[in-house]
This record gives sequence, structure tokens and C-alpha cells, in this order.
Amino acid sequence: MKILIYGGSFDPAHKGHFELLKAAFSQIKPDSAYVFTAYQSPFKRKSPVSFETRRQMAAETLREISPKIIFDDFENKVKRIVYAREHINYARKLHPNAKIYLLVGTDCLNDIPKWKNPKYIFDNAVIVAGSRKGFEFTEKTFDFILLKGSFPEICSTQIRFDIFCNGTIPSNIPARTADLIRKKQLYGLNIHKWLCANLKPKRYEHTKFVAREALKFAQIYKADVDAAIIAALLHDAGKSMNAGGLIKYSLKHKIKVNNFKDICKRAPALLHGAVSAHIARILFKVKDGNILSAIKKHTLGAADMNDLEKILFIADMTSQDRLYNEVAFARAQAMKSLDLGLSAAMARKLIFTIETGKWLAPDGLKSWNTLISKNK
Repeated sequence: MKILIYGGSFDPAHKGHFELLKAAFSQIKPDSAYVFTAYQSPFKRKSPVSFETRRQMAAETLREISPKIIFDDFENKVKRIVYAREHINYARKLHPNAKIYLLVGTDCLNDIPKWKNPKYIFDNAVIVAGSRKGFEFTEKTFDFILLKGSFPEICSTQIRFDIFCNGTIPSNIPARTADLIRKKQLYGLNIHKWLCANLKPKRYEHTKFVAREALKFAQIYKADVDAAIIAALLHDAGKSMNAGGLIKYSLKHKIKVNNFKDICKRAPALLHGAVSAHIARILFKVKDGNILSAIKKHTLGAADMNDLEKILFIADMTSQDRLYNEVAFARAQAMKSLDLGLSAAMARKLIFTIETGKWLAPDGLKSWNTLISKNK
């Protein structure tokens, strides 16, 4: 008897998962296959998408391969990180005399010797791997079966970021799984739906450009990517209101803004940062204080900004829809360091304010003076 084990976060499940499992069925010909959805991956932070939803996505994506697939909820029962050796032990207890096969992509092969109790894995299961472009096996220190063919260079993490930034589901998500994502409004689709309905088209497009820029800088500077994208998507939510609307909203919700009376009189549009943060917290239930602070500070900066705040400020000023003369310089500076990028972005914002004869808010000047004093 042959038992195949395949585990993953399936966040989301995609055609790469389908092709790999399909090939394993064709070549290994297992009597049964256990697909384990991770409660929490040992290598990733806990997903905001529930176990049940991710298991449902796995089932929608993979079930047509074979009726022999069992979408097991073992990990949800124990509600903790579960390791591959535990999957093997679980299958071994259910099928004492079976030959166990563990299915992985070649992106995992190099790391298996570093997994929890690799000796148990090698002694109790046969490793089956599907070759993924860009993930070559560097040194064969153990035996494994390499499936015939090559499998799509698809990554759940990148798909998730694409959906978050663009508000659309890519074609490498199977139709039924895509329908489930839309139905449950996963991966920021709820935010995109609101933005599309409440922002002018040009402002909505700007928001998506900023999200992609924030993603880039968050990856470069090892910041929280999900937080950066959410902050970028919601940074201009307050621009769904005109000047009068921003003032009324701020008064109604008792939003605290420095120099509030002067801003209301001279530049009410500057209220949109604080209003956007309030919308993020109340309407979209954003609880992360760093995200809310980045949204609030993206208009005028602050005396002491953390990396996420800097990333959003820079992304807003260097997004691909920005066409001012110095934008290439600002982007180049941001690639060198966040502080250099922040200086260039803040300088451009101050110059624009002066050139257009607008009022300089005291907090904006304070942010600039602090930044220059700090960086000399």
C-alpha cells in the first residue's frame, strides 16, 4: 500500500500545487493521499486567513485530481505548529504497513536536513520532489524521487502580494478557488472594493501604485510587508471626502490633529492622513498601531519616524505615477537608505508646497528640521 503526504499553507492554493500533486499521483500511483493544511507553518508567520478557509481553497484546487485525496484537519485539531515527521507518524499509525511518500517542491529539498528530526523522516518516508525553476538542488545528501517534468514557478506569497496590491486575482489561481477568494473578500479585496467605490479613478490608481512601491521597499529593508501594503492601500482613504467633509469628520469623531484650527483654515486637505487612519481602524478593523501611525504621518512626516512610516512616506512620493522632475533622484536615494529616501521625498514635498504658494504646516517644518539635524 502506498500513502502520499502533501502539506502546505495553501495561502492561497494555486495551479502550482495542482500540477505537483497531479504529477505525483501519475507517477507514484498512491492508494491514498493526505493533504495537510498548516495551522501555522514552521517557516511563516500565522496567516490571517483561517485554517478552514485555506483548507477549503486546497480542496477546491486539488480535489479533481483524484477521489483518493483526504483533506485532513489534523493540524487544526492540535492548533499548533506541526512538523513533517508528525505527518509521517500520523499516517504510519493509520496505515502501519504502508510505504509513505512525502511530496515537496525542490525549493524545500535543500532545507530538509535542517527540519525537525530529519533522520526520522528519511527512515520512515520516501521523499518525492517536483522540480521548480530557480530552485535547483545543490547537493544530494539523501535519496529522493524526482518527478518527471518541471513545475510552474509560482509562489503563494507573491500571489498574495499581487492580489493585495492590485485588487485582482491572477490567472494562476483556479477558477473555483478564485470564486472563493472573491466571495470571502480575502487578501485585501474588501479594501479594494471600498476604495474603488469611494475614490476617484486617478486616486485609486495612485493608491495601487503606492502599494506596489511600499511592497518593494518593505522587501528591501526587511519590514513587515503585509503592514506596508495595508498602510499604502488605506493612506488616502480620507481623500474620499472634500475639504468640508474632512473637517466635519474630524470634529464628529474628535480626531486629534496638531494645529487643527490653522489646518482647517489654511489647508484642510492635510487632515486626510488622520482621517484615513481613523477609517482604517473603524471601518477595516486595523489594530496594528504601526500601520495606523504610518497612515497618519504620511502627509507631514514626524520628528522620529520608524521604518514603516518612512516606507509609506517615500512610497507615496516615489510611486510610478509620480512625474515630477526629481522623482528619479528620490527613488535612487531611497534605494540607498530609508533616511536618504525620506530626505529626498520630504524635500520635494516642501519645495512643491512653496512653489504652489501653499501654507507650510508647523509639523512639516519640524519633521524636516529634525531629519536634517539627525542626518547632518
